[in-house]
Amino acid sequence: MKVLNKISADFDNTINESDANLRNIRVENFDEFQRTGIPTSKEEFWKYTDPSIVKNSEFSLGIPNNIENNDFDIVIVNSKVIKHNNSIKVTDIQTGLEKKIIGKNNFNKTNNPFINLNNAFLKEGCVINFEKNSEKEIKILNIVDNAKSEQIIHPRIVVTAGKNSNITILEEVRFLGEMKNLVNSVTNFYLEEGANVEHVMIDDYSKNTYQISNILVKQKKDSNFSSYNYSNAKKLARKDFIVELKGRGSHCDLRGVYLADNDNHIDHHTIIEHEKEHCTSNELYKGILSGKSTGVFNGRIHVHDDAQKTDAIQSNQNLLLSDNAIIHTKPELEIYADDVKCTHGATVGQLDEKGIFYLRARGIKRKDAQKMMMRAYVGEVLSGIKNDKTKDKLLEKIIRNIPDGD
Repeated sequence: MKVLNKISADFDNTINESDANLRNIRVENFDEFQRTGIPTSKEEFWKYTDPSIVKNSEFSLGIPNNIENNDFDIVIVNSKVIKHNNSIKVTDIQTGLEKKIIGKNNFNKTNNPFINLNNAFLKEGCVINFEKNSEKEIKILNIVDNAKSEQIIHPRIVVTAGKNSNITILEEVRFLGEMKNLVNSVTNFYLEEGANVEHVMIDDYSKNTYQISNILVKQKKDSNFSSYNYSNAKKLARKDFIVELKGRGSHCDLRGVYLADNDNHIDHHTIIEHEKEHCTSNELYKGILSGKSTGVFNGRIHVHDDAQKTDAIQSNQNLLLSDNAIIHTKPELEIYADDVKCTHGATVGQLDEKGIFYLRARGIKRKDAQKMMMRAYVGEVLSGIKNDKTKDKLLEKIIRNIPDGD
């Protein structure tokens, strides 16, 4: 594979830029990545999304540029922090390890080759540390600048929310330029006891992008994590959420809206690990697909044998606006405890023609009637967002970007 040769060359060219501590982490992860390589659709976990389609690409390691935006508290360009508000404790990966803000075990090799690859290129990144009892609402602009060359970048964000902190993060992923690129990102959230974190992520469209994203969450006792994820399909987009409820009474909400049209592709895989008793989770993903696009949703709730009194809900709903759009949906339950309440389900359908007729009978044009119905459809997913301005702005953006049907 040409892409593997380029990745290997970039690794060799940059490994000596790291100190000994980080160098060991990078080498261990890169060795593991080389052992497994880029997965193919022959593997069950990648059955409907084949990342090996990039095998003949020649991506060079992306270089950060100085792009500033005063509307955001933190600006990241090609995985490097360009600007941050001084009231927020921000550092890079290497400094974070040196000062023991983060530990080496955060970057252990895994069974996911793309996480290993991201670990192998740890260098800059963004480490955000919120102390106990913090009350913060921040905005992050995460820029992918692919205006000058075909590139691969490995953005990394690590967020620690201290005990009883209350944190709201709005993260906007924005693409500049139209060159072909591969974005391999990882975001870690660590929630201490009683911490509350709301993460709203807006991921825009980029027609020449292959995107692999991993969001990894670990929660302690009585913590609460809420994710609101809006994604647009790309040449290939794959988003994995792995949430580990490690403490009694912890709770997570995973909510997502995804849009796809033309021949674009989007895949969401979610895993919620219920490891302790009295933990709860609520998962709702809705998709709207048109053209010859393909969507994938695979959600798994894993209830461990110590996780008695689990209460978990999972739902995936999809609207197909054309006859050629395809959705593969597979909600799963894996339960090893005997005192639990778990439900899951999936639906695939089209807009309700009776509802459209009802609105048209009151003088509303068909296209406007469709938009009104889809506003209600999407609005349910976003209803829990705390900031009303953020919620309304995001809803309007989604409505503007909903693909046209046949």
